[in-house]
Amino acid sequence: MITPRGGGTEVGRSCYHLQAGDHDYLIDCGLKQSDRPEYPLFEDVSQGQIDAVFVTHAHIDHIGGLPIAEHHGLLSDDASIFMTRPTNALASILLHDSLQIHKQETAKLNQPQQFTATDVERVLARVMSVGYDRDQHLNITYEFGDAAHLLGSAWIAIEYNDRRVVFSGDLGGRSAHLGDIDDPPEADELFLESTYGETLQHRSFTDARTELYQQAKQAHANGIPVLIPTFAVGRAQEILQIFREREADLRDAVDAEPSIIYDGLITESMSVYEVFCQDAFMNESILNYRINSGDVEPFTPVCARTPDTMDERERLLTGSEAPIIIAPSGMLTGGWSPYYLRDLARYYEKAQILFIGYQAQGTPGRRLIEASGDVADVRVTALPASEDYDPVTGEFAFRDQEIHVPTAWIHQISGMSAHAGANDLLSFARQVNPQEISLIHGPPSAAGHLREYLSDNTTANTIQIAQHLEPIEIESERENGDDEQSRPTHTSDSPSDSAPDSHITDVDVKEIRERQRQLEAELETLRHKVEHLINNN
Repeated sequence: MITPRGGGTEVGRSCYHLQAGDHDYLIDCGLKQSDRPEYPLFEDVSQGQIDAVFVTHAHIDHIGGLPIAEHHGLLSDDASIFMTRPTNALASILLHDSLQIHKQETAKLNQPQQFTATDVERVLARVMSVGYDRDQHLNITYEFGDAAHLLGSAWIAIEYNDRRVVFSGDLGGRSAHLGDIDDPPEADELFLESTYGETLQHRSFTDARTELYQQAKQAHANGIPVLIPTFAVGRAQEILQIFREREADLRDAVDAEPSIIYDGLITESMSVYEVFCQDAFMNESILNYRINSGDVEPFTPVCARTPDTMDERERLLTGSEAPIIIAPSGMLTGGWSPYYLRDLARYYEKAQILFIGYQAQGTPGRRLIEASGDVADVRVTALPASEDYDPVTGEFAFRDQEIHVPTAWIHQISGMSAHAGANDLLSFARQVNPQEISLIHGPPSAAGHLREYLSDNTTANTIQIAQHLEPIEIESERENGDDEQSRPTHTSDSPSDSAPDSHITDVDVKEIRERQRQLEAELETLRHKVEHLINNN
């Protein structure tokens, strides 16, 4: 039985409670970012009830609720949290950042914190890093496959008592540095994301990249500043990679040294991307570029830099400079993008704001792209206040402020989303070939459109939109009988089940284990660097 505790008819706080015999598991545990964060619905979960958590990827709407579960003692003492190695590294950065935002928000509202630094550290101590492979834990068998949405992202298959359910996580396949979506196994039940269920097919990713570059280049060449609000992890690297690949052309266009600024968590997350650019989590093109060029920073243009102090940020946008600024958050709900938006509105007659991703209902980004008239009035509730900046600790307070933005500045570039459109979601669903599909992680209209589309194009008996706290039973039999032919088959990774002519040798296993030890050591070094950066900021 699976109970959605978040991520039903919404984008955010993905959390699915799977009960298998006498064990309980969570698949993802996120928060919903809005004016007031919303966490998974844990009211009827007992202390120590959760035996393990499986995480699809590191975005905060899939991991941000973990410290809440830890704080309330919902995880058993020996509960592990399974995620891929890159997700482990990124989660450390994003959870620490989420804590800082939470502290500032609760202080502003004069409310007690719902989780602390201790909770974050306990969560990270539970993490078990896995690859894209298949293994067992307690009474279930699990499998991680590449979802191609974010570095280390995964779909997850869980098997129990001859039944299998697949959780899509966030599906991508739209990246210049990630690979393709791994083929999922057939299953009885599919929990499928529906973020872009209303979009049959995204425009060409190549065309979207070109449009983004051309708009930014033209503005930069004309002395007009550009702000690109974006996710700090994933989309930021995609954007910087675009400018790195075209840096020579950009120099010719401006006839000078281009000015590209990236700020906030992009800096910390870039270290993770550089570490794993040596690994199978990236596609061949970016790996080959790094090897052939010797470039140890393959996502960063030479002309790009990040400001180190508040004074540097204040000097960036004074009316005379016209940089291209890439900053989180993508929906203007936090990070440094609201700060730069405020300064653009203060000091410039012309500017460009390029939105490249999904803008959730109720966010400042959504209000800007839906604004009518000549000027959009948008209230930003998480504006870093330079007057309260402490240069010693690096801390500052958040302010509420209304910003008046000319609507002529606002441009939305379609096709840059990291989420699959309806056609690719259909392809994934057909591969899983389930009896039942439950649609998750999407606004009601998108989920509704996708339900109709899948109904017309799959053989699933039931297609429903998952509702919060409404349990979903996994059918005990397929209609054509629960026999060996109707069940999906998988080759086992265990030596006893390997074919007699297997080419895997003891030397191969030894090399793989040595590679894993090296990666774990790199991760540990990276985590120490991240903690050092956070402590110094």
